[in-house]
Amino acid sequence: MIVCPSCSDANPDNARFCVSCGSPLETAGRASDEERKLVTVVFAELLGIEEGGDPEDLRRVLEPYQARVGRIVANHGGTIDKFMGSVVLCVFGAPVAHEDDPERGVRTALRIRDALAELGQSVRLGVTTGEAVVALPGSGPQIGEAVTGDVVNTASRLQTAAGPGEVLVGATTHDATALVFDWVEREPVLVKGKAEPQRVWLALAPRSRFGFDVRVGSTSPFIGRKDQLGQLRFAFQRAVAESTVQLVTITGEAGIGKSRLIQELSNTAEEWPNLVRWRQ
Repeated sequence: MIVCPSCSDANPDNARFCVSCGSPLETAGRASDEERKLVTVVFAELLGIEEGGDPEDLRRVLEPYQARVGRIVANHGGTIDKFMGSVVLCVFGAPVAHEDDPERGVRTALRIRDALAELGQSVRLGVTTGEAVVALPGSGPQIGEAVTGDVVNTASRLQTAAGPGEVLVGATTHDATALVFDWVEREPVLVKGKAEPQRVWLALAPRSRFGFDVRVGSTSPFIGRKDQLGQLRFAFQRAVAESTVQLVTITGEAGIGKSRLIQELSNTAEEWPNLVRWRQ
């Protein structure tokens, strides 16, 4: 039972507002509505936005940008924490956690960078990993209002320190994904609330696609197998469009080029705009 501090009426233990007068019920038990989680935070800011411009013109720019970023984040298993004009805060690890959330965060940042570049726009991004206090599902302010912690402030600072078209990554995220991406170490960055400058890295590109990768590259041109490759690509696109499993069997004598067909199909998966897990 919770006693309302305003009217002294009794309320159920799970009440957040008094059932009699509607006053907020502040209780020590409210802490159970939150938990500590290890998350990866991505800050992205669209550059080139004119301050003081027409609100309708600004909306026409921000709406497709926010929609595109939202799709990329969702495809990589993340959550949009909040939109703040041209800045987007994304979280990986809350409410659903994955073992590879740091990798998902960096891949998302790189994909956002490339996707906006295709539209002639530029963004700068900051990524880092650490503990945060997160609101549990069904407990009031959800993802977007109650993800707090030093990790959020650090990611914001990294995003501010990044240059146009850059993805700046903190040490924790870098250490968890050091073998997955190509990096360039940058000058340490001063972060508010930290006594020492923080080591940071510039993420350049993934070294392999998402998931276990055993592909052996080929430098020879692909000639004379377009019909067979077209059938494979059709099966792949049908699987995506219909959310169904497509089974294709490739048979032939050794040296006929079966592995090369699979390699070419993997290139199609690599170029697909949404996240594709490739297992071989």
